Amino acid sequence: MQVTSFPETIMTKHNNINFDKLPEEVKNYIHHLEQVRSDFVANVSHELRTPLTVISGYLETLLKNNHPEKEMLNKIFMQMYQHSLRMADIIEDLLLLAHLESEDHPIDEKSDIFVKNILQALCVDAKNISGDKKHKIRLHADKRLLIRGSESELRSLFSNLIVNAIKYTPRGGNIDIKWSQDQQGHGCFSVIDTGIGIASEHLPRITERFYQVDTARSWERGGTGLGLAIVKHVLLRHDATLQIESEVDKGSKFTCIFPAFRMTFR
Repeated sequence: MQVTSFPETIMTKHNNINFDKLPEEVKNYIHHLEQVRSDFVANVSHELRTPLTVISGYLETLLKNNHPEKEMLNKIFMQMYQHSLRMADIIEDLLLLAHLESEDHPIDEKSDIFVKNILQALCVDAKNISGDKKHKIRLHADKRLLIRGSESELRSLFSNLIVNAIKYTPRGGNIDIKWSQDQQGHGCFSVIDTGIGIASEHLPRITERFYQVDTARSWERGGTGLGLAIVKHVLLRHDATLQIESEVDKGSKFTCIFPAFRMTFR
């Protein structure tokens, strides 16, 4: 079994840099570059969103019309429409990442979030996404264990890990979703699948934005390459860490460990 974890020294915006030891002017310059990059991503994403919405709307209309040559054109329109939806997903993920990375958007914390309720709703969505693949999706969540944090950000984190498991688990496979408290009082969220797994050499980089283990495989399954980057930044904002255990052709286990001070047990 191959295991990797992302401690605080790695799970930062400035990977592999001992940031605290840099001169102050270098720190300021890096912060400036980060802000420029973040603003660029956010602005470009906003600018792309409107024309893409118009294109998607027209394509949806064309797909519904009874055009004389509809049978011939339908395949073309459908492919265009599917790719427009994929682009929309990428734009939404980029905007979310820009928000998570921005120091102008502090975490909107809420006390006592009922994680089990969120997971139950996400499991319903997961079964719909699974569809004909008929995955066995099981939820094991302690309803008494609550967390303090951003409900929307945590929902995005949970959803990304669950959807990833669906995408990379073959038909009829198992997906177990767990929420519990360990002996140290940490909150532990895990997604365990019997999917295709990840080779050990890819594990240190899979939370990088747009990093793809297998580009062809990711396009086939509709991944944007941003889901795990979003997971990483949500964890950073909640003082949490990520552990990954994976073996090729046997499955993966993603575990998010939240600090005890964020937990409430009722």
